[in-house]
Amino acid sequence: MPPSLPRRPFLALGAAAALSGAWPASAQEEPRRAARWADLRGLVFGDRPMEEAGEAMTLTAPYRALDAGAVPVSIDLAPLLAPEVRSVSLIIDENPSPLAVVFRAGPAADLRLVSTRIRVDAYTFLHAVAETADGRLLMTQQFIKAAGGCSAPMSSNLQAARERMGRARFTLPEGPPAAGRPVPVQVALSHPNTSGLQIDQVTRLSIPAEFIRHLRISYRDAVALEIESDISIAENPTFGFMLAGDPGGELLLEAEDNRGRHFVSRWALSAAG
Repeated sequence: MPPSLPRRPFLALGAAAALSGAWPASAQEEPRRAARWADLRGLVFGDRPMEEAGEAMTLTAPYRALDAGAVPVSIDLAPLLAPEVRSVSLIIDENPSPLAVVFRAGPAADLRLVSTRIRVDAYTFLHAVAETADGRLLMTQQFIKAAGGCSAPMSSNLQAARERMGRARFTLPEGPPAAGRPVPVQVALSHPNTSGLQIDQVTRLSIPAEFIRHLRISYRDAVALEIESDISIAENPTFGFMLAGDPGGELLLEAEDNRGRHFVSRWALSAAG
């Protein structure tokens, strides 16, 4: 089974990292980083064997992030592998809640390319793990220099962000999907997605955690993608993926946050996009 998002063990493991701040990628840190990944790997995947993905999977993120609170990241699967992959997990080793997001493929899409924006709390390795239909686990990693993203101030007023909550945006840059021709899609949902580690700049009080925890995207009544996410996803969550199927039909977005709020958006796709 694909992993879910256990939080309390991760928060306990991440407490020291959240307090210690950033550190350089040095030889002295390598044993500690290796032990950290071993702990996280065991929590998420148990004792299941894991293979290096090599050229079959590429994890792309800036080596030094311009904004630690909104770091673009994408995971690209080789065309031959993509149809066999059922889930892709992104783990941010040094974050207070390391398992940032799990993407699960539905009948209307595969996971050949997925993307989002993340918060990065300290210099860290990112790990992407793909699970195939026959239960294999493939892993790739990248080091990233960023710090303070989980406690970074919001980009807008909290009250205004809550008033916009639930508004959605959809882009289809290369036109509508067609049978045998998956196309890139991006959906964005207006939501504060607060981490619980931020401070209100006016009241100086802690802002409670409010974040999207589940999102489902369907096309022509078939599930394209299911997403489980956590506080490591940036404000106003944005997700990119590849959509396939006959042109024309309805794209449906359904989302739920940790406070039990539900959000629904629909877009009618004509054959011309």
